[in-house]
Formats: sequence, C-alpha cells, structure tokens
Amino acid sequence: MRELAIEIGVRALLFGVFVFTEFLDPFQRVIQPEEIWLYKNPLVQSDNIPTRLMFAISFLTPLAVICVVKIIRRTDKTEIKEAFLAVSLALALNGVCTNTIKLIVGRPRPDFFYRCFPDGVMNSEMHCTGDPDLVSEGRKSFPSIHSSYSFVGGVIGLIFAYICYRQHYPPLANTACHKPYVSLRVPTSLKKDERPTADSAPSLPLEGITEGPV
Repeated sequence: MRELAIEIGVRALLFGVFVFTEFLDPFQRVIQPEEIWLYKNPLVQSDNIPTRLMFAISFLTPLAVICVVKIIRRTDKTEIKEAFLAVSLALALNGVCTNTIKLIVGRPRPDFFYRCFPDGVMNSEMHCTGDPDLVSEGRKSFPSIHSSYSFVGGVIGLIFAYICYRQHYPPLANTACHKPYVSLRVPTSLKKDERPTADSAPSLPLEGITEGPV
C-alpha cells in the first residue's frame, strides 16, 4: 500500500508541474522583419481537435483497451493496476517534457503575426499589441502537444511510453512481456513452502544396504 501511495504521489506531482508550466511565459524569440511572412497565416480561433478532447482521448483510450483486455483474458487486478500506473506515468512525463521544451524553444506559431498585431499593422519596434495571453500562447508552437500525446509520429510520446512500460514490464523480446514484474515475482512464502524438508524428502530404496561392517 505504501508503494502504491508513492506511485500515485509521483503522478500527482508531475501533473501539478504540468499545470504550472501551462501558465508560464515562453522564451521570447526575436523575429526579424524579413521572416515575419512565415507567421502570417490566418488566425486560428480554435483547434480542429480541442485540447480538452485531446487529453480525454489520450487518457481514456489506453484505459479502455486495458479494460477490454482484462475482460477477454480475465487478467487479475495486479496486472490492471500495473498497466494503469504505466499509462498514467507516461502521460504525465510526456506532458511535463513537452511543455518544458515549448518554454525553452519559444517557437512562434504560423498565425503569430495576427496574434501579435490583431489589426494587421506591424510597428517598427515589433511590440505586440494583442492580448498578452494569446501572444504568449502563440510562442508555444514546438513541439506539438497534440502530436506528442497522440503517440503517433510523436517521438517524445513514444520514448516516454516505452520507458514507462519498462518500469513495470519485461522487454518486448521476453515471452512474458505482457506480464508485469509484480505478477512474475514468486512470493517468498511460496518459496519457503516449496523447500524440501527432512520429513517430506523422498525415501531412498533400502535394498542392498546392510547395517554394520561389511
């Protein structure tokens, strides 16, 4: 129970760090006037896939697959628990890492110009006149959190998914790679029970054995 509490605490801490980094301002990368055309795409009012829906899909889809496998294979609660821990750790680490890189890189989004200058008029000092929150979010283009959370084509997501898988499961080349380490451990009590004792040792045939000197 103590180990489970620690595991949950680590994930709660990572989630808190992820939420905290969501509200930090990224590095303000200097945009030269001659490259401003790169960021003059029309302003995107909303994502094709809303962020909340993306988080729900990325979290609930693996859990749904785990539950289906449990029903089909009739796995025990230990395997389900380890699978949930691996998925939650991968998602939390992926979010923190992705946001950290976003803040360090500060790459503008393709529609940054109209976030910075809503009226379409750029001043010579390149000082943004748009909504500060919208401008700040416009500097968080790379890496894409949608790609990293989809685990499809997202190198960051794939790396953390495998790392967290290996924390709870054997290598993929192992024939028991679908079994968590906890299920593969032989309980100490079982080992003690299996040790042969003097009373339970098989008796040896006594034919041809005589007592006393030959």
